[in-house]
Amino acid sequence: MTPPKTYDPDAVHPTVLTFRWVVRRNGDDATYEASGTCPVCTCPMTRTWTFGQPPIAKGGFLGRRKEPGPEPYYTMCECRTLHMNRPASEPRGCGALLTIAPPPTSGQAAGATP
Repeated sequence: MTPPKTYDPDAVHPTVLTFRWVVRRNGDDATYEASGTCPVCTCPMTRTWTFGQPPIAKGGFLGRRKEPGPEPYYTMCECRTLHMNRPASEPRGCGALLTIAPPPTSGQAAGATP
C-alpha cells in the first residue's frame, strides 16, 4: 500500500501539462473542463473554467478570463484525494500549483499527458 501523501502549499510543478479538454456550450456561454493527473500527488483531477462571466460587484473579473486565449492556465491541484495536513479551508487538492496548456484550437486533437 502506498503511504498517504502530505498536503504541501509550497509545491509547484513548473512544466506545462497537457490535459484533456472538453468544451460545453450553452447558448453564448461556454465551459472549458481540463482533466488529467496531478504530477505532484499522481491523483486524477478536473478543473473547470467558465468564460464570459459578468464582472463581480466590487469590479473587474477577479482573475477570470473573458475568453479562453492561447496563454497557459494556472490552477491549484483539484484532486479529491484526502491529503494529510490539508487545511479545512482547502476542500480539495494536494496544494500544488500547476500550469496547464490551453485548450486546443479547432483542428487540433485534444489529448492528455501527465
